[in-house]
Amino acid sequence: MALKRDIYRALEDVVGPENISEDPVILDSYVPLLATMQAELDQAIPKFEAVSLPKNTAEVQAIVRLCNRYRIQYKASSTGWLYADPSGPGVIKIDLRRMNHILEINEKNMYAVVEPYVIYAQLQAELMKRGLICNVTGAGSNCSALPVAAHANLGHLSVSGSYGARNLLALEWVTPDGEIVRLGSLGSLGEWFCGDGPGPSLRGIIRGNTVPLGGLGVFTKAAQKVYHWPGPPTFPIEGVSPHYAPSEIPPGFMIRYISFPSLEIMIEAVRKVGESEIGFILMGFNAAMVAANQATRNEEDIEYLDQFRKLIQGPGFLLIIAGNSPSDFEYKKRALQQIIDETDGKSLEPVEDPKNAGGFMWRFIRVTGSVREVGRATGFGGGIVGGTDVFPLMTRYIETLAKIKKDLIEKGLMLADTTHPFVQSIENDHLGHGELLFRLSPKSPEALRVPGELTRDANLIAVKDHFGVPHGAWGDEVHDMYGPHTCNYNLWLRKIKKTFDPNAASEASTYISAKE
Repeated sequence: MALKRDIYRALEDVVGPENISEDPVILDSYVPLLATMQAELDQAIPKFEAVSLPKNTAEVQAIVRLCNRYRIQYKASSTGWLYADPSGPGVIKIDLRRMNHILEINEKNMYAVVEPYVIYAQLQAELMKRGLICNVTGAGSNCSALPVAAHANLGHLSVSGSYGARNLLALEWVTPDGEIVRLGSLGSLGEWFCGDGPGPSLRGIIRGNTVPLGGLGVFTKAAQKVYHWPGPPTFPIEGVSPHYAPSEIPPGFMIRYISFPSLEIMIEAVRKVGESEIGFILMGFNAAMVAANQATRNEEDIEYLDQFRKLIQGPGFLLIIAGNSPSDFEYKKRALQQIIDETDGKSLEPVEDPKNAGGFMWRFIRVTGSVREVGRATGFGGGIVGGTDVFPLMTRYIETLAKIKKDLIEKGLMLADTTHPFVQSIENDHLGHGELLFRLSPKSPEALRVPGELTRDANLIAVKDHFGVPHGAWGDEVHDMYGPHTCNYNLWLRKIKKTFDPNAASEASTYISAKE
């Protein structure tokens, strides 16, 4: 349905005629990535009624208040990699791309303050000049660096640099009904260093392990922790992604992809890396993801994968170590070698080859290959995402789901591959994250229904075997399924939604509704 003219004109008065549009061509450009699968299944794809581009918090607040007044919904996003679509008609898009400034980098207190459309590549580059680095979300450095815009905000640096729930500091929030709230030290002192006070904390209202994904107002500014960067201000890199050709690897850095005889042995190796605290980056990538990360075309992807298959012995992980001094680097190298010896690990030679190592290293530090890792030439790769919990629990969850994958391969709905379960260490194994990776069969139309069915089965297993609530839990149906088994959190989450969004103005299909 088209917006009433008085509503459109009111929005136009806020942002200016050049910053709002209802042109069908513009609206089509906001159809999300997941809609491709919906179209294949003949499902309707809801579209926004109009797209608005506010330039600051005041304009965001004005749009939100108009939506409340006229009883229409809005949904805000920044870079909008996923989860930024409406579930039905009557929704205004708030595209935050004009709010793209790094507001502060505090070197002494080690935090950075950004607006929503600052991307991680932009922030990381500025931090490196100052001897600092941030945890770039695993979805890629093209994504928003706002720490409440990136779902769980797990990333390649999570083994040493934690994730979003830990890294979020003070923030500015336009509530669903149009109030401006400044959380943490920002509201008390006008400073950004703390997300929890002085005074009562609201941080748990706006996020837990994950964030409301556009379902609870708009976050317009936020601070996050940053970490020590032991490398040079500018990484010695040449060439074009993904074929980077560094002149040299910076002193004190080393990259390895190590495979193991079995998943159990690989998990033990991850534990040992965490105990020795030698990991700068540790990601449980499989050979297919590493191959896709390097490839520039489909044929090359397949060639790399065929090559890697012959050189690995089983599941593995990608590890970068970075020394803070020559002696620290020597310790980390010796510790890694001992771990490899004790677990029969095998290094993938093309990754450590000096001709390739620098390119691999920069791709994983910069996080440039996420889309290629998922949309591989060897078949679209999907995943069932575990939660952030103790490391052993997440590994057992993913191992259990791997049995379902095996059955689907035997039925011809998935392809047999080398996509071993993805197990990620967070905070040196104090927390863990897991994903079951798979490739759908392109020959079976029924395979398009597998992700939904597999997600349902994964949720049932998580409940039955007490694996906790995974990151992929969103929407009323899933929250109401998990809630009775986890202290009825769904009832409290719904009360939060109803209290802060009495008019249901903030579109919440990827969060929770305020229904009774």
